[in-house]
Amino acid sequence: MIGKILLISAKLKWIEIILRVFDEGDERLSLKEIRKRFFEESGIKKPFKFLDQNYGIIKLMPLLFIKEIYKNEKKVFTEDIKKIKIIRDSIAHCNFDFDEKGYLFKSDKAEVRMSYKEFVEFLHRIENEFHNERFRFD
Repeated sequence: MIGKILLISAKLKWIEIILRVFDEGDERLSLKEIRKRFFEESGIKKPFKFLDQNYGIIKLMPLLFIKEIYKNEKKVFTEDIKKIKIIRDSIAHCNFDFDEKGYLFKSDKAEVRMSYKEFVEFLHRIENEFHNERFRFD
């Protein structure tokens, strides 16, 4: 599990570096140069893939916030929101795993298993429902 946390942390650091270079960097820097600097400064060894299953964990952040908004509004939790709670508890207690088949999130009450395809569909469905509910322009 420690290795997985380190991989996720490295991906967050990569995102941070890209955003910093985007905001403050010399516009003549190529992506190749940015990548080279990242590997030199971080000490991470190649090959290191950023767009793999670890990246998906980062995409959970908006869902966790959406769940909290629903909680604060005292909405009745749908099955999807209950899944988000299980996922949140799983991550908070470092009780999740992933392999070539997908994710497994476990809380003390239940577990959620999703393939990568199901995970992406789940993320999009929740986000779209939330934003459609909030931003109607009738």
